[in-house]
Amino acid sequence: MDMDGTVTRFNLDFTQARRRVLQDLEAMKLRTPEMSEQMSIYLMLKRLKETLDKDTFLKIRRKFYDILQEMEVGAAQEVELYPGALETLRKLRTYQVKIGLVTNNGRAGTETTFRRLALSEFFDVVVTRDDCEEMKPDPGPVRKALRSVRVHPQDAMLVGDGLMDIRAAKAAGLSSVAVSTGPFPRERLLEAQPDYLLNSINDLPTLLEHMSN
Repeated sequence: MDMDGTVTRFNLDFTQARRRVLQDLEAMKLRTPEMSEQMSIYLMLKRLKETLDKDTFLKIRRKFYDILQEMEVGAAQEVELYPGALETLRKLRTYQVKIGLVTNNGRAGTETTFRRLALSEFFDVVVTRDDCEEMKPDPGPVRKALRSVRVHPQDAMLVGDGLMDIRAAKAAGLSSVAVSTGPFPRERLLEAQPDYLLNSINDLPTLLEHMSN
């Protein structure tokens, strides 16, 4: 399960984060023509990893992660649960299923959100950006969560509000459940061909009950 835009209201300014990253790349003379405010930081890092030596790449990645962490911790001080999400998580906890959180946020911002909103009790595993070499849509974080709870991909689904969640699910061999509560319109989500499209996480118990019948 994703966090921002799925369990909590989406309140991160990714455009501002990309702008800051691009300014740094410009200063380091590493910005290429394809790098713009429309390109995700994940993709920028993928491009840099292909051309830079390992030590240089890791230093730059750490710098970018520090920018993201600063913004995420700030956003976590104000983020709110999506309406009905707490009741849904409580209901899901009564089912015989494992629940994991896989987020591209860093550990610091995630822990701040968990403390403020008392979310720890609802998740069997939490995988953040700081726990993996890659971020979604790479399947690595999803596979790490599955290994932790000993669940096979064919027995799992990834619920999220973003295109990267759908792509990560497909790459890891899971069913993908898109929710239209984040920044992506339903049309964009449908173009990525999720297995299911829900109005919100609150429809998830109904889906699970339908699948079990």
